[in-house]
Amino acid sequence: MRSTYERGKSNKTTANDVALIGVLLAFILVAGLLERTIPLDFLVPGARLGLSNAVVLTAVYLFRFRAALLLTVLKCALLSVLAGGPSSFIYSLSGSLLSLAAMQILTRVFAERISPVGVSAAGAACHSAGQVLAACAVLENIGMLAYLPPLLIVSLVSGVLVGVIVKYTVPRLRAFKKSGMRQ
Repeated sequence: MRSTYERGKSNKTTANDVALIGVLLAFILVAGLLERTIPLDFLVPGARLGLSNAVVLTAVYLFRFRAALLLTVLKCALLSVLAGGPSSFIYSLSGSLLSLAAMQILTRVFAERISPVGVSAAGAACHSAGQVLAACAVLENIGMLAYLPPLLIVSLVSGVLVGVIVKYTVPRLRAFKKSGMRQ
């Protein structure tokens, strides 16, 4: 029996796939810019909702790894240019790549046993860990690890929220994708 979220991907990228990836990139940018206007710094410095990660996780379920990786790298690069800087790119990319790797592994190895909510929560935790590890390396300060526990709490809560969004979005987008986007 196939899971609702099991990959039904072919090795062929269609024009519809390219169009949908473009739409997802637009959503990533809007969500990423929007979440920067929601201040969560009172909880943990640098904390964000992770709304753009909902789109990346959706891509993990809808496309092959290359498309999700492309969206992840473009997300980090474009949001850093639009609303960040070189240091935000380093932190964002390190967290995003670790998160993407974790989500990809979980959806491939444990597809039948873990829901998008669990995958998202794990991805959010890995994203925070990746950012804190990058901060330790860039700042040459192991004391940055003190940010990890409170950041993990915020990221797990936001990861669950993102996972719920993806849980209900993926089946609809998968049906839309199968229909050839004719509607």
